[in-house]
Amino acid sequence: MPTFVSPQMVSPTLIGKAVGALSGGPTSTPDAYPTYALTTRFRVTIDQVSSLGDWSSCKGLKVEFKYKQVQRGGDYAKQALLPERMEYDKITLERGIRQPDTDVVRKWLQTVANTWMTPSFARPTPYTATIALIDPTDNTKDLASWTLSDVYPVSWSGPSLSAGGNDAVATETLVLQHGGFLQ
Repeated sequence: MPTFVSPQMVSPTLIGKAVGALSGGPTSTPDAYPTYALTTRFRVTIDQVSSLGDWSSCKGLKVEFKYKQVQRGGDYAKQALLPERMEYDKITLERGIRQPDTDVVRKWLQTVANTWMTPSFARPTPYTATIALIDPTDNTKDLASWTLSDVYPVSWSGPSLSAGGNDAVATETLVLQHGGFLQ
């Protein structure tokens, strides 16, 4: 009867040597697996100063290239594509409510509200936000980041509170509109 070995019980070096021996190649490999981007570890900062903390969900990192199809006279086989604009989705961030991160978001939203509600002829200044994917092996390094220009908050929503819902996690959702990350 065959014996099965769990992948957790085998080191990367042993796997590399076995693959090398079977393929006729070298039998030495690095002692670690490649670093992959884990999507569950990311942070959001506003204007490179205020950290809005770590979030558990980020949706909307997307750019769509819009173009116009144009018929060329005498060319019946294909159409020319003329670039028009790029469109970016809203960013939706979600997480469980956690202190002090939730207070930082509330203070930032209060600052935005105060700026918008103060009578002034000047247009409110947009913010810059950075979404950084954290290296799973070193919390001080980022594997990738996206810097969003012209960021404004669209909405914030808190948890639905119910005395009968003891097993539900209190979550908050922050939606951001932005001018893009390809500048």
